Amino acid sequence: MLKKTAFRTGSAALVLMLGACSWFQQPAAPVTAGTASGGAASGTSAQGNPYGATPYDPNAAGASAAPEPYNPQASAPAAPAAPVSGGGAYIPSNAPVDINAATHTVVRGDTVYNIAKRYNITQDNLREWNNLGPDNTISVGQNLRVKPAGYSAPAATAAAPKPATPPASSAPAAPSNTDYARTQQRPQASGPAKTPTVSTGGVRTVSGITWQRPTAGNIITQFGGNSKGVDIAGQAGQAVVSAADGKVVYAGSGLRGYGNLVIVQHNQTFLTAYGHNQNLLVKEGQTVKRGQTIARMGNSDADRTKLHFEVRQNGKPVNPTQFVAF
Repeated sequence: MLKKTAFRTGSAALVLMLGACSWFQQPAAPVTAGTASGGAASGTSAQGNPYGATPYDPNAAGASAAPEPYNPQASAPAAPAAPVSGGGAYIPSNAPVDINAATHTVVRGDTVYNIAKRYNITQDNLREWNNLGPDNTISVGQNLRVKPAGYSAPAATAAAPKPATPPASSAPAAPSNTDYARTQQRPQASGPAKTPTVSTGGVRTVSGITWQRPTAGNIITQFGGNSKGVDIAGQAGQAVVSAADGKVVYAGSGLRGYGNLVIVQHNQTFLTAYGHNQNLLVKEGQTVKRGQTIARMGNSDADRTKLHFEVRQNGKPVNPTQFVAF
């Protein structure tokens, strides 16, 4: 009886052990068919990808496209290119200038070289007068001196009579008949001038007029060529007198090249002109006598102290020595 019980118990235990082995047995791992490097078929693909999924391939159909490299031209509109004057080529400024101006305002295209050239000065002058550096840097809108300190514009463009010093070789342009006619359109004074009478030398009567030297001194420039009269040397401030009786028809500085000028009309035929004075002592419209002081000698609009004296017959310059005893 005991042997039968033990046999049954052992059989049951064996059955249970065999069942347990079958229950705990795991299925084999899936194998992806393929050819490994070297040509041997194996499960290399599965071992390289333990999750059994197809390896990520950004170029494979159905895969999400990889982001494209950053391209600033595609992601944002290109900024407009800055305009370049003349296609990038330098365009110098050759605009005309007032050669008698004291200053110049820089415009686009100006350089130290072409400013100096247009004003007939040297680059060294321009740099010195404006404290420019050796790199010649200037800016649009900058005001540059193109004349030395103390320069005054010629009388024709100045607001008030001021002495100026042009080149010694320049000669005053003779006033035209139109210039003389214009002088008589200005406001006129009246009555005789109240200035002293000065003796300047001998007298002479020609064409019905008694003439006297306009000032003391030697003639340094004779009539002829560019000279429409004579130049008489003297001292600054010495008396300049009317060469004959007459009426002052002009007293001012509006005729370029003559400085402070007086014009006296003696009759319908003759006029006399007195230029480069230091200051004027008579007014337009006043009457003067021969030898009466009308101005003081100076160097306005001239290269030295002197009197420029002209005699005009019917508006045309004639040799003063034919009328006045010098």
